[in-house]
Amino acid sequence: MSSSSWNDDKAFTEQHLLAMADSSSSSSAMMFGGRILYSKTASEVDKRAMQLLKFLETKRDVSGKANVGFDIEWRPSRTRGVLIGKVAVVQICVGNDYCDVMHIIHSGVPQGLKHLIEDSTLVKVGVGISGDSVKLFNDYGVSIKGVKDLSVLANQKLGGVWKQWGLASLTKTLVCKEPNHIRLGNWEAYPLSMMQLEYAATDAYASWYLYQVLKDLPDATRSA
Repeated sequence: MSSSSWNDDKAFTEQHLLAMADSSSSSSAMMFGGRILYSKTASEVDKRAMQLLKFLETKRDVSGKANVGFDIEWRPSRTRGVLIGKVAVVQICVGNDYCDVMHIIHSGVPQGLKHLIEDSTLVKVGVGISGDSVKLFNDYGVSIKGVKDLSVLANQKLGGVWKQWGLASLTKTLVCKEPNHIRLGNWEAYPLSMMQLEYAATDAYASWYLYQVLKDLPDATRSA
């Protein structure tokens, strides 16, 4: 699908929010600078997922796969004995221009999104994404298929002492910036705030971008 067709399709009621990157050289924070597409209802989420599936068909490589920056958010628990919330938000980024923020605590997981998540040829990249997969399956019965953990990939490519990378530390190492952090917000709130939308989009974008940086690096040589 061309980017113009995405711009022209305004039939559903998602909010189109432009999160402009801070271009100041003194800024140490990474911020997604493209358009944030916020979907809140089942019909909105399903339509966006179907559009993404169509777009990703044009991004498949010679092996038939395409890469997707992927992340989830949920309401944390600050009180002992109180369970954390279900997955509230799914974030998907497939390039520099658009990131999707889908408020699934309100929409559920419609068929189009389920198909995208369970398509193993659409490789979902993120830090700790295997844990996200378990959480999403436990909460909604949907299994993330085709995952690439950026922490594992970073160790493979960067060498040195094997470590458990976080998104912030990996972003700072590779692009000398850090994503903003508001993870402890209430992700079930309706609607999400602009700050939450920007944070959510930036996380998914950082995952997508870091994968582009890492995938073409040669594997590090490790001593026996």
